Amino acid sequence: MLLSIRKIFSHLKNALLILALGTAFLTLQLFLITDYSDRLGELKKQHLLIDKTVNTDLSDPKMAAILMNGSLSEIALSVKLSGTKGILNSFLTSNDENTSLSHSLEVSSQTFCDSALTWSESLPISRDSQHTRMMNARSDYLGNIDRVIDEQINLVNDSISTSKITALTLLTLGVFVFFIYRSRLNQIYSDIDKACAVDTNGEQKTVETEEIDFIMKRLVRRTIQTPSACSGLVNSSSGLNNQKGLMTAFNSKKSSRANNTIFLAVFEIDQYTSLVNTHSKDDLGNLFRKLGDIISLYEQPLDITAHMDDDHIVFLMSRNSKQIAMEDCEKILHTVEASGFSTAKGVVKITLSGGFLLKIPVKSVDESIEDALLLVQKAKESGGNRIAQLRDRADSYR
Repeated sequence: MLLSIRKIFSHLKNALLILALGTAFLTLQLFLITDYSDRLGELKKQHLLIDKTVNTDLSDPKMAAILMNGSLSEIALSVKLSGTKGILNSFLTSNDENTSLSHSLEVSSQTFCDSALTWSESLPISRDSQHTRMMNARSDYLGNIDRVIDEQINLVNDSISTSKITALTLLTLGVFVFFIYRSRLNQIYSDIDKACAVDTNGEQKTVETEEIDFIMKRLVRRTIQTPSACSGLVNSSSGLNNQKGLMTAFNSKKSSRANNTIFLAVFEIDQYTSLVNTHSKDDLGNLFRKLGDIISLYEQPLDITAHMDDDHIVFLMSRNSKQIAMEDCEKILHTVEASGFSTAKGVVKITLSGGFLLKIPVKSVDESIEDALLLVQKAKESGGNRIAQLRDRADSYR
């Protein structure tokens, strides 16, 4: 069963969304752990402030009042900070329990602060009793601090456990998504490569994705047709236009080419003689059919490809410039050189020699083909597998 690229990317987006949500949740837990740690720091600070308060030296009343007021102010601020709830805590912690503990902490801290202030301002005669009252309030206050600390430690442990589970889940899911979709994306790239490139080993290319399979079928634009089906316009062995078909197509597209320049290229197989001697007519027909498929990769709507009776391939191009037309011809040669062609005796490699020129209006297509054939011979004399074209002077070649 073929894979669907649309479904692959849809599932990939869903997987990435899940990973993103998981990462956001993990980040949330890390913020919560930081928040809980800050509260623990404030609670520990209150322990130190309590010790500082109860050990205040009352021998100097003015200095004692300054120290006492400073300590009690710090305690009030620390209690407020340790009880502050963020937006996230309102949703993720038990609101009733947290409110109850925070309220008890505030009440006991206020009682302790009042007792400590009364003790610091009391007369020596009643100072011992006020000190006892303060120490009792201190014990109650410390008990509430310990209960809040226990709660915060439990919350930290819960968040750490949740973070561990989330991290392991994200890691497992991430690795799974990576390997699954790495394989899927590699397959898509491989199928695209097969669709864009001509086979180099002569074997039938198979793809595993629906969309690329559809595209490749659409790219197979030429089928074997009988001459009767096309009114004698098609070469019976290759299914390409014959000479009559070339002229018919050229005349039918003439009006559409008004703004473009017409270039003509004629290609000949360098190994043609040996191929004729060693391979069947069907093999040669398949070979020319594949040559037509290769040229069709560079063919534009107004272009025409033909297989002549003398087994030359003619390519009429409508291009904006000579450079663009020449580059397309060079690409055809390189693609043919890199490709393999299936025959009954195995895969064969071939190269082309070509003649390239500008079709001038005063010459017919047949006359231009004759001129291009002279350039083909020049290309073959120079070693083949190249394109020969006229220099700026009409009587010389390159």
